[in-house]
Amino acid sequence: MESVAVAQRIEAPADAVWALVGDFGGNVLTRGYVARVEASGSGIGARRTYHLDPSIGGGAVVERLVELDNTERAIAYDMVDYGPLPWADYGGRITVTPAGPDACILVVRTRFFPLDPTRAEELCGLSRGNIGKYFDNVRAAIGA
Repeated sequence: MESVAVAQRIEAPADAVWALVGDFGGNVLTRGYVARVEASGSGIGARRTYHLDPSIGGGAVVERLVELDNTERAIAYDMVDYGPLPWADYGGRITVTPAGPDACILVVRTRFFPLDPTRAEELCGLSRGNIGKYFDNVRAAIGA
């Protein structure tokens, strides 16, 4: 199993960042790799369909919400339809932890099995690139 984890300090209060991160069906934070988001249901078990940006090959994947903790500011999801993506057992977890009153630490983790183990490093790079876009989108959305 491969895993990617990225942590960065965001110069904004944890609650402000969590308002974005905790929105499972939101589309603000996926710009650049997801063209459109469709959400169905609410709470644990809700699903979202990511219509992938043509720049990364298009297609669609479906994720299911498996954790949503507003107190700890943690959200996790598992992919339940991989669409065109070349991995299995994909999941992610995101946490927002205060770093004083005006900043926080945002941690994004993903894990997966590459269908072709020889592409593991390439797929980890793809995941890191998408996480980088996610961080950029958080900063743009909150003006940090």
